[in-house]
Amino acid sequence: MAIPTSVSIDAPLTSKQLLVLTQWLSPAFPVGAFAYSHGLEWAVQSGDVMDRASMGDWLMALLENGSARNDALFLIHAYRADSPEELGQVAELAAAFVCGAERYAETMEMGAALAKMLGELSGDSLQAGDCSQAMAYPVVLGVAARGRDIPVDMCVSMYLHAFSANLVSASQRLVPLGQVEGQKILLDTHKVIELLVPKLLNATLEELGGCAFRSDMAAMLHETQKVRLFRT
Repeated sequence: MAIPTSVSIDAPLTSKQLLVLTQWLSPAFPVGAFAYSHGLEWAVQSGDVMDRASMGDWLMALLENGSARNDALFLIHAYRADSPEELGQVAELAAAFVCGAERYAETMEMGAALAKMLGELSGDSLQAGDCSQAMAYPVVLGVAARGRDIPVDMCVSMYLHAFSANLVSASQRLVPLGQVEGQKILLDTHKVIELLVPKLLNATLEELGGCAFRSDMAAMLHETQKVRLFRT
């Protein structure tokens, strides 16, 4: 796949683009993110996550070495894809890279919801116009951001922030954590995201991978968890 390994991030983010991106990644945007815990619910039940420190560790592992990092790479390369064929390869890899049935449903259902809502708002069909197959959530987001000329570095930074905020919100309902503790965890992610994004912008798809095995196990074990508040 002929995708460049670097990208210009000099283009400024306009106020209009900022408002659009903020709307897309807002908890109020109807993609159903609130219904998913990304395996966190099992981690809380098992005792892996029980307080601010353990929740922070869990989240940082996802950002630096887990699914959040990989999804950010898929977003970037979907954004850069110059043909339906290249985009199809990214979409296929993003779908294949998901561990477990629930996490697959999570990313594909959110992707479909995002594409549907953006189609309702703009009249464009992201799915049919850009790729012949269903696309994972970060892939759809990358395509949509490119269509609006939203700088990719800003898109991926805000995507990772939204991912983190959703899990922090879930942890506040599951652990539970107080509002101040939750916001401190989220604040801790800022530096990690700030350092991570430039590295990802220059990474190829050959650099996909991770070592957040406990999170992958949690996502699969959640499928048989008897009492559940979340879909994943």
